[in-house]
Amino acid sequence: MSVFQHRELTYYSFGLRAGLANLFSNGLRMGAKKTAGKILQPVNSYTRFPEYYWFDRAVTSHLAALPGGSRARILDVGSPKLLGLYLAVKTTADLTLTDISEVNIDEYKLMWQALKTRAKGTADFSLQDARTITFPEASFDVVYSMSVLEHIEGQGGDSAAVAELLRVLKPGGLLVLSVPFGSTYVEQKRVGFAGAARKTGDRRVYFFQRIYDSTAFEQRIMRPLAGVSDVKLMTIQRTRPWISRGFGAFGENLRGLLGGLNPLFSAMGNRSIDGVQPFATRYGEFHSAKDIYGDLVLTAKKN
Repeated sequence: MSVFQHRELTYYSFGLRAGLANLFSNGLRMGAKKTAGKILQPVNSYTRFPEYYWFDRAVTSHLAALPGGSRARILDVGSPKLLGLYLAVKTTADLTLTDISEVNIDEYKLMWQALKTRAKGTADFSLQDARTITFPEASFDVVYSMSVLEHIEGQGGDSAAVAELLRVLKPGGLLVLSVPFGSTYVEQKRVGFAGAARKTGDRRVYFFQRIYDSTAFEQRIMRPLAGVSDVKLMTIQRTRPWISRGFGAFGENLRGLLGGLNPLFSAMGNRSIDGVQPFATRYGEFHSAKDIYGDLVLTAKKN
């Protein structure tokens, strides 16, 4: 088996090409720092590659099983947009990429302009709140959301979003989602960051994300999914805690400059195991770049 079991080089090289295409096509329209970041760190963390792999694998397998000649509609709810661009370039599907932040929408609209002439599919963009998606019921053949639900604010914000993902999915359609997973449930906070990533310039404490344990995942994510079948769960474990501790000790800018190491760190430190499989984790009430936790990836079909 390849050392890069989660196809790290495939996703990294696509991101690198997309970042260079953006530079050559759009110059510095999104700003020098962000333009450079799309090249130096196209996949923003070594922990992200297994999610790309399992989402890509599930979506492309589902598309291959659809009747010949049909053109699938795919909804991305708030995920890292590089995956959506990848699917729009590599498949013949029509993707709608959504986000609650205009900044993310605008950035990736620019990148899509640099990629679309060589794409097999299409990409459209929409400003959406996952708790109140404006698309009609049963609109999409595939709905996916990568590491988004945990950031949705409100006591039942994550559960409400899960119900919305299922509502806009067609019967027989594919649902794919992922959330952080650890040994205990916690609602982490950050200082000076609101909406998961927006810097506020103050010292106030804001909600950042949930890390789910088995019980919280069952109650908050699985319970709203009563109308699904063919459920498959995958645990992504971190097998080299020193990578998170060591790399996380660097500042954000230095981690960005060293983004080319992310595929190697992923190959060294990520392991995928069928089912829900707890492992040693370390995190607290306040989010830190040195936290150690995994992810749960769920795929299911709507009845």
